[in-house]
Amino acid sequence: MNGAMANACARSSPPVPAAAPAASTKSPACPSKKTTCPRRTVWCRAAGRRDDDGLLWLPRRDVLTSLGGVAAGLVGYPGLASGALEANPVESCRRGDKVNDKLVECTDPNREYPCPPPSPVRAVDFKPEGAVRRVRQPAHLLSREYQEKYKEAIAKMKALPASHPLSFAAQAAIHQAYCDGHYRYDPTEKNRPFDVHFSWIFAPWHRMYIYFYEKALGQLIGDDTFALPYWNWDAPAGMVIPPLFRDSFANPLYDRNREQPRLDKLVDLDFLNAPDDAPLIPFNGPKDDKYEQLVTKNLCTIYQQQIRGGRGARAFLGEKLCSDTDFRLKEINERSKRRQGGQRAKRDKTKSQGSLERMAHTALHVWVGRSGPPEGKTCTADTGGVLGHDGAFNCNNDMGFLGSSGRDPLFYSHHANVDRLWHIWSTKLGGEGFKDPEWLDASFVFYDDVANPRPVRIKFRDVLDTRNLGYTYDAESEKDLPWLTCKLNPLVPHGKDSPPRPSPRKMLVYPLSLAKGEVVEVAAVAVPPRQPGQQRVLVIQGIEYDPKAENKFDVAINVPGDQALQVGPENSEYAGSFAVVPSSKAGGGTLEGRITLFIDDVLDDVMGDGDTTVDVVLVPRTDEEIKVFLPPTIQNQ
Repeated sequence: MNGAMANACARSSPPVPAAAPAASTKSPACPSKKTTCPRRTVWCRAAGRRDDDGLLWLPRRDVLTSLGGVAAGLVGYPGLASGALEANPVESCRRGDKVNDKLVECTDPNREYPCPPPSPVRAVDFKPEGAVRRVRQPAHLLSREYQEKYKEAIAKMKALPASHPLSFAAQAAIHQAYCDGHYRYDPTEKNRPFDVHFSWIFAPWHRMYIYFYEKALGQLIGDDTFALPYWNWDAPAGMVIPPLFRDSFANPLYDRNREQPRLDKLVDLDFLNAPDDAPLIPFNGPKDDKYEQLVTKNLCTIYQQQIRGGRGARAFLGEKLCSDTDFRLKEINERSKRRQGGQRAKRDKTKSQGSLERMAHTALHVWVGRSGPPEGKTCTADTGGVLGHDGAFNCNNDMGFLGSSGRDPLFYSHHANVDRLWHIWSTKLGGEGFKDPEWLDASFVFYDDVANPRPVRIKFRDVLDTRNLGYTYDAESEKDLPWLTCKLNPLVPHGKDSPPRPSPRKMLVYPLSLAKGEVVEVAAVAVPPRQPGQQRVLVIQGIEYDPKAENKFDVAINVPGDQALQVGPENSEYAGSFAVVPSSKAGGGTLEGRITLFIDDVLDDVMGDGDTTVDVVLVPRTDEEIKVFLPPTIQNQ
């Protein structure tokens, strides 16, 4: 994070940390044929202004490396907002994209500002820390002394000039640049941004980002043992925004852009599932049946994320980053062109999130962020909106919008817990990451050392063991992981005693249009026999959605349509969900995504002897229309 000035614009010295994406391996998203793929470069577009908090923003019409006065002060800090991607002409189509800090180029598509000149300062390679000095603790259990130390560190970071690469403003801008479409694969392809979400890039990139942010906080208060507290939302005692962040009086950890009615309420890790009129539940009780039911659902959400839906690296960490469109998605483009009178489809392509990204992580981004502008008003700067890369204002800020998430100090403690759950998955749960060199050798550049900022190149292989980074997590709080014992219950009977599944009431015509409250049943999806050494996955691709809106639909198997709205992560029929944090897109238009759900356990629970097909049920949870262009399929992978 702080030091996270990952290389984004090779020829520049911008103010925001940047990094480069990683490569992938054989994935359904990547064509298997030896197709020649053009060389790709990541391009960065961003701009800067200062809002009333003094934070750095990247509006659409400015270049990331020319953030007004901020950029001028960063000419000596190379790669603050740069990153690049180069694909091997043949292998990348099958193996995914390589990512490193040397293949990035920055450009200003509006020709309003030139990219900064090259900097003489060269990035140094990361060296593992010699000892574990920092122990991250749950935020709700911090001593008063530690809370004050944390506030002091954040206050000093916010007091740094915005042009300093380790200032709070620069840290927020890093996430905005990488997560709101400011990086691009090709300047001629206006609708193909690079993002550190939606693929196997997500977990290691955010670990790097948080690591350098944490180090800078310790440097600012002269304490190399200072560790970033984590929001322990996977334990019942931590299922509320920590009080440390809620006190608004002279508190640098407070952010006014949070949904105020939810500040002291029991969180919902399956948020966007509950009815709009469902009452919020006070965290401090009474602890009645509704309270206990939500706690149980939260624990089962983590169980689904970490265990049932997280078996294997692809399931948990996400699919490989592959910018090449597979052949089935080319079909979708052709259909879209025909629908639009031959015009080019204005859609970007994203890949598949792992369960670590799309479940509790996404739910809490939306839970914390504002739900919109004040009632009866439109979203503008005057109503507290933030300017997205598409030139429009968004009022889901701060946490509820990717472009502004880094402005809220709670974001970093939230992601510290996401990182902790990866740590638990890879240690206690025996999870193993990818072995692909494209992933292990993916590198980004971040800034380190508040006193004398210098760029540090760090690879994914450097961050797989937190001990290399000099930190670990509080062992005492790891002893009891209540979600490990979650008991899933069937929503309806299955097996010999189950009634025959009714036929769907209507024929389906693609693309499907998903609307809240209207369940879609896809009948008789073929289930292949399980192959040795492989897992069966449910693949839904060609998902078209508006990135500015809240988007979610759940997926269940063998649930009658008239009962499907009741399904949730506490049920054995639940297969997963498609959910994204709102963002923007330069030029407007929609994005195209996919989900890959690992479902062997679900199939074991819901299939009867002799069954060769299942009914896949899509349960829309949000208001905005989502389209699905291709039928779900079940495959061995």
